[in-house]
Amino acid sequence: MLRHPRLGAAAAAFLAIAIGATTSGGAAPPATAGGTLTGCGGKSLEEYGVPRDVYGTWMGRSSWENLEKGHWMMMEESGVPRWRREHGDRALDVGVPLIPTDSGANHDDLLREAASGRRDATYRSLGGSLARYGTKTVYARLWWEFNMPPARQDPGLFVAAWRRAVPLIREGFLAAAGPGQTLQVVWCANADAPDPEPFYPGDDQVDLVGLDVYGWVWGDSDPTPARVVERVLRGRFSLDWTAKFAADHGKPTCLGEWGNVVRKGAKHDDGHGAGDCPEYIDAVYDWAAACPTGCRYVCYFNVADGGVGQTLDQTPRSLARLKARASAARPKHAP
Repeated sequence: MLRHPRLGAAAAAFLAIAIGATTSGGAAPPATAGGTLTGCGGKSLEEYGVPRDVYGTWMGRSSWENLEKGHWMMMEESGVPRWRREHGDRALDVGVPLIPTDSGANHDDLLREAASGRRDATYRSLGGSLARYGTKTVYARLWWEFNMPPARQDPGLFVAAWRRAVPLIREGFLAAAGPGQTLQVVWCANADAPDPEPFYPGDDQVDLVGLDVYGWVWGDSDPTPARVVERVLRGRFSLDWTAKFAADHGKPTCLGEWGNVVRKGAKHDDGHGAGDCPEYIDAVYDWAAACPTGCRYVCYFNVADGGVGQTLDQTPRSLARLKARASAARPKHAP
């Protein structure tokens, strides 16, 4: 997205089918055959009468301690503890830092530190935190939006650090997880350039291919709904690219963040949305239904923050469309 906070709220729901704690290296993850789960960050979809099927949130990323201790997830303000208490059988989508990108340190230096093995204990502890604070199914979007401009980190170092970290995160998760608890690692790019493909760490260390894609077009004026849909579907490294890339690698997809963006008028060089754009809602659900490898979930960013500028409260036509499409797309097994 354009910018976003590290705290979010949203919701998720489905039963794990594995017996015993698993990661991608164990039993198959919960299936969503014949449908797509819907969740959100920010104001709960349940307040609009829409089932909350994924709870979206983010971890702190200012220090290695944030990673080690799972900062934000244990805090009541994050909403995660309450979600776990009330909906422990449902799912959690977490933006998980690979390195503390907000620490002010050079990203390549941090990646070298991770790849060298000096932070192995941190990643094991991080995996344990995802299990202790997570729900039945945890989707970890590791360094979500890693290719957001300017994306100065070296792709080779990124891949090396990812491949070092993920087995350790899985190990820590398995050690702390309860029966049936499942971890899924999501490689989640940001729509548009730079090209995310050089950052792909390999099929053995990725469970889902995700994307964050907002209903906006960069420029100096507001776009038409048709222009938004064209960019979201067929823009560079956007939805159509994601579906093909995921199919080529045999991975299901997900949308970690998506949402309509406010109209901004004659504002120079910014992300302009179409405001209340139900056509964008339809485009996302149509795409999810057509994904060759399936789309597990779509998590709406229902926060007027980071350039988004509005929530579903201000977009009644889009809300009505989302209600209908989320209900129709919801898998029959969802609680």
